[in-house]
Amino acid sequence: MTTIAIIGAGLAGAAAGLSLQEAGHQVTLFDKGRGPGGRMSTRRMETALGTVRLDHGAQFFTVRGEGLTKAVAGWTTAGACSPWQGKLIKIGADGTSEPLGGDDRYVGVGGMNQVVKAALEGLDARFGRQVLAIEGGPGAWSLRFAEGEREGPYEVVLVAVPAEQTGPLISDWVPHMAREAEAVRSAPCWAAMAVFDAPVEADYDAARLETGPLSWISRETSKPGRGGPEAWVLHGSPAWSKTHLEETADEVAQALLTAFADHATFTAPISLTAHRWRYAQIEQPAGTPFGWAESLGLGVCGDWRLGPRIEYAFASGQALAAAVIESSTL
Repeated sequence: MTTIAIIGAGLAGAAAGLSLQEAGHQVTLFDKGRGPGGRMSTRRMETALGTVRLDHGAQFFTVRGEGLTKAVAGWTTAGACSPWQGKLIKIGADGTSEPLGGDDRYVGVGGMNQVVKAALEGLDARFGRQVLAIEGGPGAWSLRFAEGEREGPYEVVLVAVPAEQTGPLISDWVPHMAREAEAVRSAPCWAAMAVFDAPVEADYDAARLETGPLSWISRETSKPGRGGPEAWVLHGSPAWSKTHLEETADEVAQALLTAFADHATFTAPISLTAHRWRYAQIEQPAGTPFGWAESLGLGVCGDWRLGPRIEYAFASGQALAAAVIESSTL
């Protein structure tokens, strides 16, 4: 049995951890967040009309690949996720709309973070633990945390966090993988969250927009397991978000709400806020499923290896775990 630490308890880290644990290894995951989710987070808002849950990061996921298909079947049976049956459309640059085709879209029941919670079921995942450095050496790695304490030794350390956070953690040990992470480019995204005391007049539940300040608008209460008053998430386009990256949340929320008025009719919201994702969507991935330095017992995975899809994060984690399991060092 090998002792393995995974930095990052998102879907990539969970997929790697579960495969490794099932193979008989001792796995511990550490994540700086307060709870499961990351970019699959769900914001809980208390309003005068009740509690609202909004997916202000990833809105849905599609299922591709045998590993994820099997996992989703289990999560669906457990009630953690379900197909989204809302009316989804695409609005073109000329203002015309058409159905948003493609694969079935799944969402977490009650919130996208429920998917991550289901993926972590049975794993030792510790939150509120920000890793600042990987120290020690091959076969006896230790992790140094923001609070100053250290944990270890671990025979293997896997890093499953965004590329921008991966590079600094591994640069002293595997410079070539750090350079791969540093070459990745991610677009930012501002997400506005609006709650209304009356229904929004729109003949759709979600729309992908090809032009303008908005790239995505979604009626969150159309998703399974949601309740409370009318609630919408408004995602700024990558270009707009980059231009307005350093503006205040209040300024951005109002600007995106104004843009929303071009596509729906509504009264003033009873609650309006915004969240900035600095590293929201991979624009230039590394191009391979994972990185693995067998002689050191260090590896990296995540959606930044393959592209901006939740299923890519899961596939990356599983692929890295398979390489670790097959490694002669184990």
